[in-house]
Amino acid sequence: MKNKKGFTLTELLVVITLLVTILGTSVFGIEEISKMSREKELEELEKRIESAADIYINNKEVYRMELLNGVVTEHCTRIYTLQNEGLLKLKLVNPITNELIPANLCVTSKLNEDGVIISEFEIN
Repeated sequence: MKNKKGFTLTELLVVITLLVTILGTSVFGIEEISKMSREKELEELEKRIESAADIYINNKEVYRMELLNGVVTEHCTRIYTLQNEGLLKLKLVNPITNELIPANLCVTSKLNEDGVIISEFEIN
C-alpha cells in the first residue's frame, strides 16, 4: 500500500483557480461599491451646496423679495459667496475626480410651483 502525502497537481490547480475566481469577483465588487460610495458623496455635497444657497437667499431680504415679487426669475449665487458667508468650507473637493470645485460656479435659486425658493446645483 502506497502512503500518499500532499496534493496532486490537478488538485492544486483547482484550488488556485477557485481562489483566483473568488479574488477577481471580490475586487470588482469592492470597486463597484467604492464607485457608488463616491457618487453618493457627490450627491450629498451638491445637496449641502444647495442648502447653503437656500439659507443665503432666505437671509438676504433683497434677493428673496426679487424672486418672490417676480423681479427676477432666478438668482445666481457663487460658491465663493457662500464660503465667505461661512455657509460652506473654503476648499470643496469633488469626490469623483479629487479636484477642487471652482469657487466661481453658480448655484441657481428660483421659485418652484408652490412659491418656495429652491436652489439647484450640479457638478459636471
